[in-house]
Amino acid sequence: MNKYKKVIHIIADLGNGGAERQLVELLKLNPTHKLLVLKNTGVYKKELEKFNISYTELNIKNNLEVLFYFHKIGKIIKSSNTKIVHAWMYNACLLVSLIKVFYNKKFKLVWGIRCSNMQLKYYSLTLRCVILSCKFLSFLANSIIYNSHAGLKYHSSLGFSKRFSKVIYNGIDEKKFCFSNIKRNKLRKTLSIKRDSIVIVCAGRVDPMKNHLNLLSAFEIVRKQNKRVILLLIGKGTENLKAQKGVIALGMKINIEHYYSIGDIIILPSKFGEGFSNVLAEGMLSKLFPVATKVGDSKYIISDIGLIIKDSSSKSIAKSLKSAIDINKKKLECLKIKSQERVKKKFSIKKMSFSYNNIYREL
Repeated sequence: MNKYKKVIHIIADLGNGGAERQLVELLKLNPTHKLLVLKNTGVYKKELEKFNISYTELNIKNNLEVLFYFHKIGKIIKSSNTKIVHAWMYNACLLVSLIKVFYNKKFKLVWGIRCSNMQLKYYSLTLRCVILSCKFLSFLANSIIYNSHAGLKYHSSLGFSKRFSKVIYNGIDEKKFCFSNIKRNKLRKTLSIKRDSIVIVCAGRVDPMKNHLNLLSAFEIVRKQNKRVILLLIGKGTENLKAQKGVIALGMKINIEHYYSIGDIIILPSKFGEGFSNVLAEGMLSKLFPVATKVGDSKYIISDIGLIIKDSSSKSIAKSLKSAIDINKKKLECLKIKSQERVKKKFSIKKMSFSYNNIYREL
C-alpha cells in the first residue's frame, strides 16, 4: 500500500505521553505529512527536525487564547494544501470540527481518540464540556480512529457517532525498545540496585487514572515478604510521591527506553481511562513480564503471557505481584521472550502506519 502524502496532523502539544509518541512515530514513516502544534513541540523538537518533518507551533498559552488563533488555524489548514486533517485527542478534535463548520471547509476530518472509560469526576469542568461538545459534533468526523476496542465501545455508549469508526492499535519501535544487558547492569549500578533484586517497573505520570497510591500500598505488602523487591517509578510527578523503602522514583525521563532494561516485571495498575497502554507494550518489547489491571485493551495486549489483576485495589495488585515474583526463574525467562515476540508480531510501527494510510486512501 502506497503512503498517502497529503495529511496535516493537529494536536494541542507534544508532551511526553503515549499519544504524542505515536504521532511522532507515524510522522517519521510519513515525512510528507505536516504537523500543527497549538502549544509547542516540547521534547520532540529535535526529533522532528532530524527527520525533516514540516511543523508549525503556535505557542498558545491557554485555552481561551485559542479563540484569538481560530482564524489563523483555519488559514494554516487552507495553506497546507492538504485534503485530510487528522486531529489528535479531544481538544484538537473539537477545535478542527468548529473550524470545519464556521469556515465551511471541504477537507476530510479524522479524529484520533486515545482513551477508554474516563471517570470525569477526577477532572475539570472544562474537560467535561469539551467531551460533551465532541459527542454532539462527532457526526462531522469522516472517520473516528480509536487505539482500543474498549475506547470504541465506551465512546459509542456516550453517544459518539459510530459511522466509520475504526480501531488501530499503537505501534512500538522494536529498535528503540529492546532489552540491553549493558544498560541493565550500568543503570542498576547507578541507582544502587543489587544484581539479584527483582525490579518492578511502573511508567506513567501521576494522575488519578494511573492509581499510584494503591500501587504503593500494594508494594508495601509485597516488600514485607520479600526485601529483594524494588519498585521503579518513572513519569512526571512520581518524584513528589511520598518516599518509602524499596521505591525509587525518577520523575519524567525522556530516554525511558533505557530504563526498562533495569526491570523484570512491568506493572500497569491503572483504575480507568487507558485505551492501548504504550508502556505495557514497551515493557513487554523490552523483555519484561507483564502484570496489568483489566483496563482498556490490556488483556488483549498481554494475551495469556502475563497476569491480569482482578481489580485496581491494593490487595488485588499485591496478590498478582506476589504471583509474578513466585514464578520459577526458568519459566519466567521463557514468558519474557514470548512477551517480546508478541509485541513484535502484533504491534509493529509499520503495521500501524499501513493501517492509517489505508484509511487516508479510503477517504
